[in-house]
Amino acid sequence: MDSVIFYNTFKSAGFDPKIKRGVYLFPPYDADNGWSLDLPDIVFQKNTVLLLALPDFVTVKEGKILELEKIEQYYKEFTRQIVILHWPHALHRYYQGALNFLEFNIHSHQILENLNERRSEWQHLMHDKRSNAWQCLNGRFCWHRQHVVDILRSWPNGTLSWNREIPLEQSPYDSYKFDNEDNFIRLANIYGSHAVNIVTETQYDSAPGIITEKTLMALLAGQVPIVIGYPGIVADCKELGYDMFDDVVNTSYDFMPNDVRARMALELNKDLIQGRVNLEPYRDRLRAQSEFILNEYPSIMETRFQRDCNQLIEHLSKVLA
Repeated sequence: MDSVIFYNTFKSAGFDPKIKRGVYLFPPYDADNGWSLDLPDIVFQKNTVLLLALPDFVTVKEGKILELEKIEQYYKEFTRQIVILHWPHALHRYYQGALNFLEFNIHSHQILENLNERRSEWQHLMHDKRSNAWQCLNGRFCWHRQHVVDILRSWPNGTLSWNREIPLEQSPYDSYKFDNEDNFIRLANIYGSHAVNIVTETQYDSAPGIITEKTLMALLAGQVPIVIGYPGIVADCKELGYDMFDDVVNTSYDFMPNDVRARMALELNKDLIQGRVNLEPYRDRLRAQSEFILNEYPSIMETRFQRDCNQLIEHLSKVLA
């Protein structure tokens, strides 16, 4: 989808667009040096524009984004003809240089398309009785999830899972599939019976970061989201158009330091999490958000991307003239 829009838009504007997907070499990932990159060697003409698609998060170290530095060093004087297609929100805010940026979360776009096609398998959860106050499902080990789990262990009226240490009875971590849609459908009765979803996102320590299916599925399920992730993740979700229910969720934790942010997300919202806040007035709004994200948001993503392509063409037409 994103590649087609990019290619057609730039081609019709007189550019010679080139595209390289799969820039990251999987695995392994090196936290000290970032992803290894598979960068193409091409002959640059005056109108050549190369799109490099970064399929996952980026590595921030000492205020620098390592993957972008590698791309700059590789293409040198042609850097201004490179366009970075990225998942982390507003990546351009964290970079000073000649690279160009286009944001498109193909990961979420594909999930939404697939779940829309399979909606008959999961939409019953929107009508389920929310008999439990909260859920917090955790897979891969990382310290902020351990911190959240340690706090929630003793909190009542919820469902907590943590890798193999606290297994989810109906879906043990050992049976986890990498197909996000299958996992969501398999856990539909969990999502449908819990009012609040405490989402421990993939990244925590620094921005920019990625917003994954973990948050998306809480919103699709009509749950009140308490998203714990990198600094500013809640603000980014709101900027993207998600309703974060900050009239009932105290989101003041969002930019707090790493050592307290996860704990404060829970403490500031303890009454909400433990079911002492009446959520009935929010039911229609929760359902409306689910319908919006499923039925309208993919088109909004495409429209934004087309707009950003057009704006970038205007910029490059001046820069490369």
